Amino acid sequence: MEVTVPELLELIRPGEIVVVEYDTSFVPEFTLKLLADYTREKGVPFVIDDNFDSLYTVLVHCNMLGLKVDLDHSYVLKIGGKKEVGSKIRRVEFHPDPRVLLRNYGVAFAEASKTFENPSINLVLGVENLLYFVRDVRDFYRFLLGIQRYVGDKRRRAIYLLHTRLIQSLPSYVHFELRRIATSIWVLNSYPTGAKLFVLRSPDFDFVGREFTVDVGGVFRDES
Repeated sequence: MEVTVPELLELIRPGEIVVVEYDTSFVPEFTLKLLADYTREKGVPFVIDDNFDSLYTVLVHCNMLGLKVDLDHSYVLKIGGKKEVGSKIRRVEFHPDPRVLLRNYGVAFAEASKTFENPSINLVLGVENLLYFVRDVRDFYRFLLGIQRYVGDKRRRAIYLLHTRLIQSLPSYVHFELRRIATSIWVLNSYPTGAKLFVLRSPDFDFVGREFTVDVGGVFRDES
């Protein structure tokens, strides 16, 4: 079954945490481009969690691929790193204690969401970078509980991009627990003209176990 990007995004309900697992090249680049276009055209608030310059890296790749990405309408919550890209940037002070870091993040997200009339799409980049700072099992579960508190938060529809091989290089419970708290799990593999998406978990049971061909035709079109 073939779906368009807007049709796919309409499957995500406010309050959801969608984990998108990928192993092929340029999935973050395609995702950023398509979400930026969708949110701008639909007037949906677009929040990007930029962990340790992940957004900058993705944008460099987009430039090399010839992808024109407009982030003038975006809100960037930046944790760590030095490269500030995007429109409205709010720095979140990094702290090695997950409880302090998540408290700092909560304040920044609350400030950004005050202006939203509709639930935002919240793209989370570089969560693997944060996890490498987790010192032990207790810290990981503090980090996990902080993310879990956002399940059901109607202010956002969150999409966490996870590189499968990087996550699997961490202790085995990390991948398992991130999947456990997700309301939806999508496995995405790209190819030159689109992507194959397998729905591993969804609140809409009719979609579980189904595979979609996502039409991303025109991604490389220069509209200038």
